[in-house]
Amino acid sequence: MNKKKRKSKTILAQSGRSGEYAKGAVNIPPYRSSTVLFDTLKEYKDWDHEYSTYRYGRLGSPNSLALEEAYSELSGAYRSVATNSGMSAINVAISAFMDSGSHALVTEGAYEPTAEFFSGHLSKFGVEFDFISPMIGKEIADLIKPNTKVVYLEAPSSNTFEVLDIKTVVNAIRNKSNEIGQEIAILFDNTWAGPLYFRTFDHDIDVEIQAATKYVVGHSDAMLGIVACNEKNFLRIKNSARSQGISAEPDACYLGLRGLRTMAIRMEAQFESAMKIASWLDSHSMVETVLFPPLPSSEYFENWDKYFTGGGSLMSIVLNKKYEDLDLEKFFDHMEIFSMGYSWGGFESLATPVRIQKDRKSSLEKLGNTVIRIHIGLEDPEDLISDLDSAFKRL
Repeated sequence: MNKKKRKSKTILAQSGRSGEYAKGAVNIPPYRSSTVLFDTLKEYKDWDHEYSTYRYGRLGSPNSLALEEAYSELSGAYRSVATNSGMSAINVAISAFMDSGSHALVTEGAYEPTAEFFSGHLSKFGVEFDFISPMIGKEIADLIKPNTKVVYLEAPSSNTFEVLDIKTVVNAIRNKSNEIGQEIAILFDNTWAGPLYFRTFDHDIDVEIQAATKYVVGHSDAMLGIVACNEKNFLRIKNSARSQGISAEPDACYLGLRGLRTMAIRMEAQFESAMKIASWLDSHSMVETVLFPPLPSSEYFENWDKYFTGGGSLMSIVLNKKYEDLDLEKFFDHMEIFSMGYSWGGFESLATPVRIQKDRKSSLEKLGNTVIRIHIGLEDPEDLISDLDSAFKRL
């Protein structure tokens, strides 16, 4: 029986809570097991080609199945595959479609390790690729080759936060694909907004990638990735993970499910604070540009407003000049609330200097000054503004 369509907050609270595995508990406890026992020879030999049951630890656990169920319902995916990090989710998704001699188009705005996966790893196996502008439009069709198998998009871009016109780009890819008779998979990193604020599968995108380490887990205490798929590509993605021995640990999935339960209220609160802080930064004399698409002054606001219903709490700022490390030490080293650290999406606020992706060629003239990335957590925004204000005064 099909479930009645539910609102996002209800899905987050209720989905992925199988009574069969919970055994009366509100949360499914971590199933720490490699070997799964079967009562009969028939059960043992009945291979589950859809990967929907608990048969062997590397293929999934009750915890990963529950997390995948919840994320799929939330995102509108057919099914999802949990992995052990955001980077492994990127690997699984890309590797499912690429082989020797195939070609990919990859946004310059991608998370830098994604670009390095193509240039430093897949290239060794004869995979071809070209980087494309984060603001490419219908001209993307002119870059598609007869051997193009993947177009990899991310919006907003990592660190620089461009938002392309998604419908224009997707339509151009589909039209060119039909024209040349070549199936092209569109992959989309949706970590910043997540399925709460951008509905990937409503826009004819094949695969959604989520670094679930961030807003899904939400507490900076687990590594986790999710690849959400349409029906056509689920088994291709799952078999990619299986062939590479990639799976998500039960404890990480448990923490991911725990994080999902509060993700909506966390992201709402963090986005609200981010808007206040972005507005304050936008008027600061030492800030040249705030790179945050929901801000009405952003050059990417129109596209953000067209496709997104909210957003993450990560932004960057371009300062009024290029500062040396000795100056930046005064900014970063004495903050009272903001911390420095890789990743984002947790409850704690972070600030770090930005190094623009080395494969970046587009709009570099706008990024010549010092760029700082800021993640807004759950602290009071007034305290965060005060901490930033003190940092600017030290600079």
